[in-house]
Amino acid sequence: MKKPRLPSLSLFQTFEVVARRSSFTLAANELCLTQSAVSRQIKSLEDDLGLLLFRRLHREIELTAEGRRLFASVTQGLQEIGGCVAGLRASAENPQITVSASVAFSYFWLMPRIERFSARHPDIDLRILATDQKMDLRQEGVDVAILYGRGQWEGAQTHLLFGEKVYPVCSPTYLRNHPALRTPSDMLDQTLLHLDGGGNIWGGVDWPVWLATQGVTGQPVRRCVRLNSYPMILQAAEAGRGVALGWSYITDAMLADGRLVCPVDKCLETREGYYAGALEGSAAVPAIAGFMEWIRDEVAGSVSLA
Repeated sequence: MKKPRLPSLSLFQTFEVVARRSSFTLAANELCLTQSAVSRQIKSLEDDLGLLLFRRLHREIELTAEGRRLFASVTQGLQEIGGCVAGLRASAENPQITVSASVAFSYFWLMPRIERFSARHPDIDLRILATDQKMDLRQEGVDVAILYGRGQWEGAQTHLLFGEKVYPVCSPTYLRNHPALRTPSDMLDQTLLHLDGGGNIWGGVDWPVWLATQGVTGQPVRRCVRLNSYPMILQAAEAGRGVALGWSYITDAMLADGRLVCPVDKCLETREGYYAGALEGSAAVPAIAGFMEWIRDEVAGSVSLA
């Protein structure tokens, strides 16, 4: 049977990124190409196939019916190739896996536990990619990602680690110096520590959202402090600089050892959670499966000790 003539495989890779991003500009950034180069590659693919894959609208593009059909096939093919390549890499004598997580998750949750992973899997080299950018399992070189959301990521096999629980935290000294801090509405007269630029990792919970869910109206009367790093937020809280929002998977341990206290017994639980995820095509790779099993055991152990 004669094999069909295919366009260059690099054109399919460019097409997948443009279709996924719905933007020539964003695709060019991801591929480290110029926008005109991406546009030329898409035009070349369309000419080769003899049909349009995108509709060029004013300041946006959208897939045609043929484009959507091709996108589904190309995505599936690239995932299968990625899973195969991951399996080949993992079969090497010294397998290595890369885990992508937020800076806060990496620093506060993963790092204190890495020694236990190494003890269980001394043959696996573990690489931590700490980033507060939106995580994509299809990003080259990422085997496992800690994802924030509701567990629905196409092509990914995920496991819920813990739900999102958010409550106020401050230092014991700060609370002693502010004895009037007893209810959520008392927060309006406190120095609130705000996290800037954490939307990709922390969802939509910030001080205005937390206060609104507690029925608090009005505006804070004191100046706030804004920082763009969650570790800095918690350092400021420990130093008595104000009141921060604490995410339970990080700050529960800090409450337990007395570094922080919860001045108001009110917790916001959202519908989101934190998941460990791997592409379906690579989740069965021994090194990746070993990490997924280990992190599930760590979470189970943390819950049982809570």
